[in-house]
Amino acid sequence: MWTLALPGLVLLAIFFIAVYRESRRFGLGLLLSLALLELGGVALGTALPLLNATTSAEVGTWALLGMFFLLVAGIAVLGAFLIVNAFTMLRKEGFGLSALLSAGHGMVILVYLAGTVIVLMSDRTDWFVWLGVLGLPGAYVAFLFVSYLLYSQLYQWGTRRFGGPVDAVVVLGSGLGGGERVTPLLAGRIERGRAVFEKSVEAGRSPILIVSGGQGRDEKLSEAEAMRRYLLERDFPADSLVREDRSTDTEENLANSAQLMKRWQAEGEVAVATSNYHAFRSAVIMRKAGIPGYTVGCRTAPYYWPSATIREFGAILLEHSRINLAIILLLCLPVVLLTINWIVTP
Repeated sequence: MWTLALPGLVLLAIFFIAVYRESRRFGLGLLLSLALLELGGVALGTALPLLNATTSAEVGTWALLGMFFLLVAGIAVLGAFLIVNAFTMLRKEGFGLSALLSAGHGMVILVYLAGTVIVLMSDRTDWFVWLGVLGLPGAYVAFLFVSYLLYSQLYQWGTRRFGGPVDAVVVLGSGLGGGERVTPLLAGRIERGRAVFEKSVEAGRSPILIVSGGQGRDEKLSEAEAMRRYLLERDFPADSLVREDRSTDTEENLANSAQLMKRWQAEGEVAVATSNYHAFRSAVIMRKAGIPGYTVGCRTAPYYWPSATIREFGAILLEHSRINLAIILLLCLPVVLLTINWIVTP
């Protein structure tokens, strides 16, 4: 057993070493998932013979069927949840990309699952091959998504537990309510950043807190100014507060904030405060910008989190679009070959 588990243990060791050296990489999630898959396969391969040895073949068969139906039921529940969540978002937020993402993914899952059930009931093995081949690109994207979700949650747990004092805190802005009010989502980011700031002060540091966010077309003032007023109204020290009000996205938030940190001679570790669904991608952008430190995430409304997480994952995929597109096209090759064979075969 230990010999079979050795590749998984090696992958796990490489994962921990890589996390220690630089934890803000998407590839670490893939490494962790591969290690867990290999170790899980070894554990399952060891457990099945033991199950057959201690129970009848019929009991073992029913156990495997039970596991299969639980998996199918779980996937069906996920698809239904995403569709219901889309309607919740439409009611609370109005029509937008987030609701479409949630509904679209839910429909794809349920349609594919329904097709699988129909094929199994029809006993058409040729259709089953088609369904399996069509599912290859989806399985690849699903593997990436699970890897992203697993590691992003692990990363946030690590920063909450082990994130130390810093020389600067950057709070990333988000849309303002009515074009001028700090929303509950943005207030959560501010309070999370303030908590890290106060923790750093208690540790003997003299950090600055940068509120970062420009002014949108439908906003009466910049997000940074709204955050600045919010903090000053709650007795935050004005001499430690810095405003960055020219950015329009996370890349600009961090690039502009890095310039301000140099001006204020805050050259040590940095903590970036944002929402939990955005924390890991912000950490990846931090690394690319050469900013040392970590990100911390505040809680998001449960109805908003699923579609926001899907959107963040999509952005990660686009940042690695060349290799992902190449792999997906390679996985689509069997579909092309099957189609050609179906056309030319009388």
